Amino acid sequence: MRRKALPLKACVNCKMLVSLKVEICPNCGSRDFTEDWEGIVIILNPEKSELAKAMGKDKPGRYALKVR
Repeated sequence: MRRKALPLKACVNCKMLVSLKVEICPNCGSRDFTEDWEGIVIILNPEKSELAKAMGKDKPGRYALKVR
């Protein structure tokens, strides 16, 4: 059974996931978004997260793993 897609789009610049209604990325200020993304990482505490450090993320939020 196929899962329903989340109603989110990803910033092409920083990969942050935002609502489809958002026009400007709250993380980097970009206006370049895509709905073609895969995987999701939720970073709660970037200062203590090894994954956030490996991904180069310094702000909490939802991020796509792969953006096309």
